[in-house]
Parts: sequence; C-alpha cells; structure tokens
Amino acid sequence: MNIFHINKSYLIFLIFIFLNACTTKNIYEKVKIKKYNPPIIENFDTNNIKLNFKETNKLNYKSKLVLNDFKNSNIYLNNVLFKNKEIFAVNDKNQLLKFNNKTGELISSTKIQFSIDKNDNLVSLNSFKDTFIISYKSGTILRINKIGEILWMYKSDKILNTPLVIINEQIIALFNDQIQCLSIQDASELWYEIYSDLPVYQAKGGQIVNFFNLLFYILPNNKIGAFDTMLGSMHISKFDEIQIMSSLNNTKDKIYIFEDNLMYLDEGKYLYTFNIIDNEFNLYKKNINLSESNIFYNNSIILKNGNYLQAININNGNTFWLINDKNISKNSSIIAIRNYNAFIEIFLSNGDVLEIKDKKLIKINNLDVGKIIKISFENKNIIVHTESKKTVIF
Repeated sequence: MNIFHINKSYLIFLIFIFLNACTTKNIYEKVKIKKYNPPIIENFDTNNIKLNFKETNKLNYKSKLVLNDFKNSNIYLNNVLFKNKEIFAVNDKNQLLKFNNKTGELISSTKIQFSIDKNDNLVSLNSFKDTFIISYKSGTILRINKIGEILWMYKSDKILNTPLVIINEQIIALFNDQIQCLSIQDASELWYEIYSDLPVYQAKGGQIVNFFNLLFYILPNNKIGAFDTMLGSMHISKFDEIQIMSSLNNTKDKIYIFEDNLMYLDEGKYLYTFNIIDNEFNLYKKNINLSESNIFYNNSIILKNGNYLQAININNGNTFWLINDKNISKNSSIIAIRNYNAFIEIFLSNGDVLEIKDKKLIKINNLDVGKIIKISFENKNIIVHTESKKTVIF
C-alpha cells in the first residue's frame, strides 16, 4: 500500500472534519439567542417627562388610508406631504402625484420637467405657498409649480443626503462638508460655510436644528457648528468645544433642541446637554447605556434594548423610569414617539404602539401594517412608510 495515498486520504478527512465543525459553529452563531442585560441605573428621577398637551387625539387604529397606485421605493422617504388638506408625493419616475385625502385614490400624475440620472434619488420634498421645493442626492435643488414646471434650479457638485430645512423664506442645505443658504425666491446664494480641510468619511449623517435665529448643525464629515441668520455670521459658543468621536459612520449621532437646551448624542452613547441661553453644559459627555435604538422626546431620551425601555432626563442624566416587559418585542426598534393627553405612545418597527402612563406600560396596540421603516407626524396625521413600500396614513 502506498503511504502517500494513506496520508492524502487522512488529510482530506481532517479537512472535511474542520469544515464541518466551522459550518456547525456558523449555524450555531446564527441561531444563538442574544442576551440583553438590565440597563445600569445610577439614580432615579422623581420628576416626569414633559408632555405636549396640544396633542389630544387618541389614534384611531381602524381609520387608515392607503395611497393607491403608489409603491414608495424612495430610500429617504421624505417624498410625501400634506398641503392644504391635499396629499402630494413624488415617485421614482420623478412624477408629482396628487391623491384624494378621503379615499387614497390617485387623482393626477404630472411629470416634473427635469430629467434625473438613474442613480440619483430624491432627498426631500417641501412646500412653499403654491409651489414645491425638491432636492436630489446629486446636489440639484428645484422649485416647481403644481404642473411640474421649473421656476428655478440650483446645482451643486457636492452630494446632498440631508433633507432641506426652510426657515423664514430661506432654504438651508447640508452638503457633505458645507452648509449653504439659498433664497427661496430665486435660489441666489445668501451665505455658506465650508469645511473642505476636513476629510469626508461619508455623505450621510447630516442634521440641523434651529433655535430662533440660530442654526445648529452637524455635517456628514463630523463637523459641528452654529450660524446666526440675523447677523449673517458664525455663532461662537461653548458648544463648539465638544470633542466628537471621529467615526466612519456617524448615523448614530443625533442633535435635538427642547426649550433652551441643545442635546447632542455622540456615537449613540455620549450625551451632551447644552443650555443655549446660559452658554453652559448641564451634561458633558455623559456615558449612557448603549441601546439598539433611541429617540429624543422633550426633556428625555428613551432607549430600547430587547425587552427594556429606559427614559433618561436630559438635564441631569437620571432615569425617569425603567420598564421591562416580555411583551415588548425584542427585535423591534423605536421609530417615533408622541403623546396624547397623559399617555406617551412609542411606535416600534414591528407596528406595535406602546402606551405608557405614570411610568408604567398600560397597553400594546398594533397598527396592522406590517414592518415599519419610518413614521412622520404632519397636520395631526401620522404618515407610515412600510417595508412593503406602502404608504399608510392615520
């Protein structure tokens, strides 16, 4: 017997065992149940989350409107809006659609007189008087009328991934390394600030909030800043002292304003609370619990991890409440939040709506629309975008 053939067979056998073991391990890792540890609580807060008592309508889960003949494949999902009790949308064929606000039926379809590249995407749809402001990923911004005619066009050679903000007839656009202000009347450039000396890791993650005449923003290249629209110059404050964690992906970063406070969440973990009036930090790089999803709401930030929900006071870092309930879907994430009267409603990606009152989970309802990607609140309506590309309005 040839010993070479014996060794060769033995080697093949060992390789087979090794590959089989790796495959078994991979399968085990895929089915392994993730364990969620209880959040760490330093101190509890006896106060409550501040509520918006202008919102007094309880959601009617049976009263829902589906936009017919409309499969929303837009990746940004900022392409549906209400205007004078009418529903408008822009589809992937760059058509302006109008829907019946009672039945969801398509009333009209108008071609926008602008050709977009097949790799381009609509980033945001806004309205102004009887016209629409539309922005595209390629950096093009249009103002059109209701029949799709272009009133003006602005073109940039920079990527635009952040929805436009319209304030006092000014359009604010966040490009990858630049904040740009345009006149809504003719798209003339009013002012801009550029940070070209900083590397652009990605083109996502830009956010902007306003406090009266002050605009606070984070650019996709991790640069933060503020601009005074009244003075037409940069606004310098201690907020500029934040040492942001440099990252290849800053989509976990969030910026938010409530009352006089500006909140910044870095890497989904470090919380800054800055009092704009006093020019002082209430919290500086407060290490909060990591979570799979979180959302700012008034004077709180609410975290979800597995079956756990934790509400943290943004002013002192203490915990308003901690809820652990096996009926809370482990694998869902927080999509949106609102309140009606004394009830807080937390909307999850699986369609569940958690009703919380007096720091306790009272009830879990379901929107019965399938998996949810995004929710927005507009004119007392709730616009729901689903994974199946349906747009449902409550």
